[in-house]
Amino acid sequence: MVEMDKVFAFLEAKKRNGDNQSLSKIELLGVETSDGTKISNLSIDHDTSVEERETAAFLLASMGVSATPTTAVATEATEYENTLLSIVIVGYCDEMTLNEATEKSVGEYRANFAFFMRVVGDVPFSSLKYPQLTEFKQKLIKLPANINKIAVYRNKTIKEILQMDGVTPMSITTINKYLSRISSLFEWAMKQGYTDKNYASGLGLRNSKNAQEERHIFTLDELKALFESPKYLEYGKNNYRYWVPLIALYTGARQTEVCQLSLKDIKIENGVNFFDFNDEGNKKLKNKPSKRKVPIHSKLIELGLLTYCNQLKLDNPQQPEMEQVELKLFPEITVGRDGSGTSTSKWFARYRKQVGVNDKGKVFHSFRHTAIDHLKQKEVAQEFVAAIAGHTDESETFNRYGKKYTPEVLKPYVEMLEFDIKHPKYYPD
Repeated sequence: MVEMDKVFAFLEAKKRNGDNQSLSKIELLGVETSDGTKISNLSIDHDTSVEERETAAFLLASMGVSATPTTAVATEATEYENTLLSIVIVGYCDEMTLNEATEKSVGEYRANFAFFMRVVGDVPFSSLKYPQLTEFKQKLIKLPANINKIAVYRNKTIKEILQMDGVTPMSITTINKYLSRISSLFEWAMKQGYTDKNYASGLGLRNSKNAQEERHIFTLDELKALFESPKYLEYGKNNYRYWVPLIALYTGARQTEVCQLSLKDIKIENGVNFFDFNDEGNKKLKNKPSKRKVPIHSKLIELGLLTYCNQLKLDNPQQPEMEQVELKLFPEITVGRDGSGTSTSKWFARYRKQVGVNDKGKVFHSFRHTAIDHLKQKEVAQEFVAAIAGHTDESETFNRYGKKYTPEVLKPYVEMLEFDIKHPKYYPD
């Protein structure tokens, strides 16, 4: 019979030798005692590998088992097991940068991860398992959004904020964004050996609102308010405030895609004028499908877009013998940390309120949703809408084997973007 009381006494003595966390461990696999008892797996964890081997030998001897290679397997834990969460975050975000993620995107991920670490602490990444992630989620759903920007929360701990009354929790969409990004961190960490599985997978909340309900589109009355107001008439000169919303409405392009256009991105092919949305130079695109050629709507040409481009060339002559400088379509738009669209976004937020469009869900990006929805309601095939908007085509045949649609093919569908609006015509100084 095994004298387990001696074994326990030995282990207790070892534990009193120090309180430091173990840097290694030994696993005994497939051990069989002298009385026939089988132990499939036994893990021994001490401060040093020497102590662990000594404990393993004593334990096996007490059980009447010789410590031979066939009955015991020693496994040294890697240093990754004690790598802190902060170190893993740095590695993940650095790799995002190497993979050419935008500065804005990396910044958002860093902020989300910093919040995660603020709640769970800068602990060894390998210690974050289901209980810790579940506890984090339970706290997350009770916390407000923009916790670092609102003065009343700024200097308080998470515990103090959770105890406050009248706190408005962040939206389900925001919660799921946090959880999704943390899941991506775990997925990456698992591949690097920092954890054995993605414990953050599947933590997202069910959203009662579907994607369509969350995508606010402009009504015709709101479009009239935006484009027919006296204030907008003042923008009818050389001003990005005049052209950028129009281009967004008649192409469905993203704000940054429009704001970062260069003069040379206005091209013609087989008699069709088009916008060449690309990532040349310091321009950034969301994904590969975002690189595309979108025909210029006849309404934009009628309103004087090509006249504006020609005037811009005349005002900024470049001599052949001089170094060619890339001329922006909207030179007054500056490039900030978040790309070329920041100033436009802030201006539009103020402008829409001035003309009575007060729904907080109606933002500049609503031009994109409005254009896409308009094509959908006219029953334009999904592959053509995807080609115009820069979405991934769900069809494997078209996506993998076919070339992108030419501006000539897409022209009829872009022309289907028709709105009963009296646009003020552009006029040069």
